[in-house]
Amino acid sequence: MYKPPYLQKYAGKSTRFTCPGCNTPYSFTRYLDGETHQPIHPTVGRCNREIKCGYHYTPRQYFTDIKRQETHAPTTNQFDPWYPDLHSPSTQHATTGSMISPSKLPQHDKPLPLDSNHFSSQPKSHPPVPQHQKSLHLQSNLHTSRSKSQTTVPLPLYQYPVPDSLFLTPQPSQPKTPDYIPLKCLKRSLSYNSNFVRFLRKYFSDLQIAEAANNYLLGATTNKEVIFWQVDIHGKVRTGKIMKYNPTTGRRIKTGYGGINWVHHKLKKSNPSFSDFNLSQCYFGEHLLRLYPDKPVAIVEAEKTAVIASIIYQDYNWLAAGNLNGLNVEKSRVLRNKTVILYPDAGCYNRWLRKAEQINREHTHHLTVSAFLEHFATPQQTHHGYDLADYIIKQ
Repeated sequence: MYKPPYLQKYAGKSTRFTCPGCNTPYSFTRYLDGETHQPIHPTVGRCNREIKCGYHYTPRQYFTDIKRQETHAPTTNQFDPWYPDLHSPSTQHATTGSMISPSKLPQHDKPLPLDSNHFSSQPKSHPPVPQHQKSLHLQSNLHTSRSKSQTTVPLPLYQYPVPDSLFLTPQPSQPKTPDYIPLKCLKRSLSYNSNFVRFLRKYFSDLQIAEAANNYLLGATTNKEVIFWQVDIHGKVRTGKIMKYNPTTGRRIKTGYGGINWVHHKLKKSNPSFSDFNLSQCYFGEHLLRLYPDKPVAIVEAEKTAVIASIIYQDYNWLAAGNLNGLNVEKSRVLRNKTVILYPDAGCYNRWLRKAEQINREHTHHLTVSAFLEHFATPQQTHHGYDLADYIIKQ
């Protein structure tokens, strides 16, 4: 049975790459071949900066471009394989300051089909074609052979370029069980001494902040970064998201790799026993489903938004997806038999509406999507990622 391509699951920074469109490191998710579980091509994927970048080169677009090139390609391939290193200075220089659309790449810059003649002058049998490509190529060769004499040699079967070892990501033969972080790490981090909490003190009382911090188990680092712990419905600690905030504006400080780090990543560096840590994320605030099982659920994008909304609207369990693509089928299994309302950021309503429809089909949930911010926010606010926390603060 044909297995379609899929976006690579997040398993640490090694599974995220430099975006060919906006040139942002660790923001690009590649599509993997459903049969081989290997990257289809270094440029085939999606940037997670969907509002500010929007780069999305799908496998269908890629194979369409390859097929279009094959129509004009010679039987003897004279081109070199196109394997750019997206982290190299030359590639970054070529993409700096411009948005690249794969469908508009110059002809000589697009991925080119390869045949075995490129590597050797000796006759060789062509490598086997992936199962999901056989019907297309066999039909093409059959048509060619019938239209010519029997002595005519059919055209070679072209294959899409296979990424070299730089891009290969070994996949486990079977799914691994999630790893967890010891509870003592969470307990040692519990603190109000973060710049995020300092920002909250501008608008809320100490009692309100203490209740929210206790509910969400907010931690802090020695540099006053906040730790948003991901604790699942069973009380297991999946990871912690470490973020820097401006104590005056409440805006995230995007230095380094976007100003985000992870507890499991730090543990990998400091403790060899965590070197093979298998991350499986859950919704931020998921543990509240066990503490307050009768409350309906509201899901927002950012952890900051969930904390602030919980202070004002206390009749809901406020969860956070973590980012625009953090709302997914796997995480939503715990929402079965729950009343769930989604509050996407301004400009993201249609994306979360499609995702909600998918989750409803998979788990027979009843997720509804609020269009409140979509109608309330101005075009300028939408451009800057206006969310429910911004609305609350403004009020």
